[in-house]
Amino acid sequence: MRVAAQRRALDYGERPDPAAGVFETLLVRDRGVVGYLAHRDRMNASAGTLYGVAPLPAAAPPEPRHANGRMRLTFAPGAGLSIEERQSAPDPVFSGIVPFELPGGLGPHKWADRGLVDALSAAADGALALLLDSDGAVLEATWASVLIEERGRLISPPSDGRALPGIGRTRLRYDEEPVDLDRLLAADAVVLTSALRTMRLVG
Repeated sequence: MRVAAQRRALDYGERPDPAAGVFETLLVRDRGVVGYLAHRDRMNASAGTLYGVAPLPAAAPPEPRHANGRMRLTFAPGAGLSIEERQSAPDPVFSGIVPFELPGGLGPHKWADRGLVDALSAAADGALALLLDSDGAVLEATWASVLIEERGRLISPPSDGRALPGIGRTRLRYDEEPVDLDRLLAADAVVLTSALRTMRLVG
C-alpha cells in the first residue's frame, strides 16, 4: 500500500469548534438501532463534560423511519438534539495511506464540526487519512478506530484521551499497546472499525 509523506493536519483547517456540538452515528438494522446504550453513554459523557447536560437520558433509542441505514444524533448547545437518517454507504476503497500530524489528536469527543477531518479526507485523495500525534503515535483515522493485526493478535493504540474511544472496537478482542507508523506498516493487516463497519486491509 502506497504511503505518502507525512503532512501537518492544521495546514488544512482549524480544530473542531466545540460550540457546534457532538454527534453519534448509529447503525440501523432491521428497524433496530444497534448499540444504542453505548452511543447514549458516550454522547452523555461528552455533553456532560463539555456542556453540563445529558441529552440522551432515555434507555430506548429513537424509532427509526427506515428498516436499514444509519442514524445520526447531534447535540449542540442552544440548539438541542437533532436526528437525521441516511442510507448506509458502501465500504470505501483506499489507494494508500496519508499520515497527518495533529498534536494531541482530536481528543475523546465526536465533534459535530467535521471541517478539519473532511478537509484531511479530501486532501488524502482516495487514500486513508491517518492521524498521528507529534510523538509519532498512531491515533485514529478520520472516520474509524485503527487497530493492527500481528500474528493473529489485534492491537489498538492506548485509550489515553487523544482519540475517540471507538464503539466499533467493542466487537473485537484486542490488546492496547503503543503503535507508530513503522509498526503499522509492518503489521499483517490494518483493521478499521466504526459503528457502521469493520474493514481489514492487507498489503
